[in-house]
Amino acid sequence: MTSDGDGAVQAAAHRANNFDFVRVVAALCVLLSHQYALSGLPEPTLWQLHSLGGIGVLVFFTISGFLVAQSWQADPHAGRFAARRLLRIWPGLAALTLLLALVWGPLVSSLGAADYLRHPLLLKYFNNLRFSFRDALPLRLDGNALPTAVDGSLWTIPLELKCYLALALLGLAGLLRARWVVPVLTLLCVAVYVAAGPRGAATMEVFDQNIQKLFLFEFGLFFFAGVACWRLQPFADGRRALLCTAAGWALGSAAWAAGQPFLALWFVLPVTTLALGTASLPLLRRAGRFGDLSYGLYIYAFPVQQTLIWLCRDTLPWGAVLGLTVLSTFALAFASWHLVEKRALRLKPRKPRLEPAGWTRPETASARADNG
Repeated sequence: MTSDGDGAVQAAAHRANNFDFVRVVAALCVLLSHQYALSGLPEPTLWQLHSLGGIGVLVFFTISGFLVAQSWQADPHAGRFAARRLLRIWPGLAALTLLLALVWGPLVSSLGAADYLRHPLLLKYFNNLRFSFRDALPLRLDGNALPTAVDGSLWTIPLELKCYLALALLGLAGLLRARWVVPVLTLLCVAVYVAAGPRGAATMEVFDQNIQKLFLFEFGLFFFAGVACWRLQPFADGRRALLCTAAGWALGSAAWAAGQPFLALWFVLPVTTLALGTASLPLLRRAGRFGDLSYGLYIYAFPVQQTLIWLCRDTLPWGAVLGLTVLSTFALAFASWHLVEKRALRLKPRKPRLEPAGWTRPETASARADNG
């Protein structure tokens, strides 16, 4: 859901590749999928594995693994790594939480202002600020398919944070230095997951007790597919990218023929996503010229959809409501990027410059003289 990289390197990368475009498309897939669900219609699905929105999330996790691994390589320091990740995610989330709880909620709730502000659900909603997600406020959008849902997209954010933590632990253990460790470990995890058959009825009964465990593992496999692709560098040039993508599709076709749709998706989606993302096509690479809007699109779309469906479902056709949703969400994402997210990124800690042995900073020498 987020983009990663640091400072000028990130800006240059946005100009040179298609990742901004791919992320925006992924966010729109989530938006479109939720438009069906929130209108009481079945979501489009792929092979009965994931909805269209789920596929968009898998794209986000793949790109995140690929780019965040590069960030760790550039500065393998746990504290600065954590600060960068939090500064990318938390400020936008905090602004959204305050807007939903203190502006949007009172406007759409049937309660009076005093009763709304005293309601225990309001206080619990602020747990979102510490990534303990609640999706309920003292309101009900009667007539909507999910009348009490506030922002059903946010549940994936803690899963992404756990992937960041796993990556940092691997880095601290030195396992990201060896070229083949992460790819081999990821393949082993995929093999175990496929062999366990978690999509089967018996195993799903276990996962149903906490469905996030299932999705954490699945999303994590795509996140670390991105990490593995960064480590192996199959997209260093166009020829290698083409060969890698063709190999992924060949393996995916074989897995599909063997009755393993999840394995087929895992072989196909990451290589296709990263091949397109690392490419530099004249129009697509300009998708980020107005800012990195994908995170804002992802976190603001759901409440916008809930509101517009509630207000307009009886007066406007489904397609018109969808069009208004897209325009409104883009406007909020633009504001989120330029007013909150971009400003927060300026606070990212920089990697200290290496100093030659025996070299003394001038100000340090001055301080010693003052203390002499």
